[in-house]
Amino acid sequence: MRRRKYYYNEGLWFKEFFYSITIIYLLYLTFLFFVNRVKFWQWLVYGILVIGGIVLFSFLWQEIKWRKNKKHLLQLLSNLENTGMEEYLINFINRFGLEKKGEGWTFRNYKFDWDRINDLKKILYEKGVISKDNDVFDLLRFYIQKKEEQLTRESIKKQPQKFESLTGEEFEKLLYRLFEAMGYKVEWIGKTGDQGGDLIANKSGERILIQAKCYRDRPTGNEAVQQVVGAMKYYDCNKTMVVTTSYFTDEAIALAKANNVELISKEQLQEMLLKYLGESWS
Repeated sequence: MRRRKYYYNEGLWFKEFFYSITIIYLLYLTFLFFVNRVKFWQWLVYGILVIGGIVLFSFLWQEIKWRKNKKHLLQLLSNLENTGMEEYLINFINRFGLEKKGEGWTFRNYKFDWDRINDLKKILYEKGVISKDNDVFDLLRFYIQKKEEQLTRESIKKQPQKFESLTGEEFEKLLYRLFEAMGYKVEWIGKTGDQGGDLIANKSGERILIQAKCYRDRPTGNEAVQQVVGAMKYYDCNKTMVVTTSYFTDEAIALAKANNVELISKEQLQEMLLKYLGESWS
């Protein structure tokens, strides 16, 4: 059963009731002002005390609710980490937050089909990560917000930077930011024991497996092309790409052409980083 698109606001009835009582109170004060000034001042004081009490109660209630929600979120994050599901959730966001058609759950620039949400919910229940349905949305909001804030911070760097200062992992993270700025949803899969790919970029039915090669003093050869071609089916991708901080050998260019692998050399990469991230690299 699909979740309803609109949710009932628990506090709506109280707000409407409060506004109605306030209007009636103000009308009564206006009446007393012209009829009985003594009662007018009495009721004005009563009103100030009551409104002050309501405001104080509301503030304390919101503070208690915020602390309770924060504690619950921390528990969810702990559950996610302890069950080894954190990377799974991040990849879920990057891969399935692209839905454009039909109804779905949305947050910032992400949209998820309800069937995907239900699948995720079922998996997290099975793993013991969540205890109620809304926990799924709390986790998604947290990781999407964290991701977007990090992207914003890292994307405003303007100072000249050098590829030679990067480790392999840092280079992969740079490409992650680049392809996100280009409108892709990106999965970071590069780690020890990977199957020949470092990133997967998703957009409009296009699923690109990216091999990142951060070399200083040597060209990128056949091996990188062979790796990404061999891993394409494993990662369920329909395109492949090799990105390097150096240049490609003639053999690598020929092999890439024969296998429809897109090659991005240092010069092309510099142009892309300047265009989409506003960053100068050398």
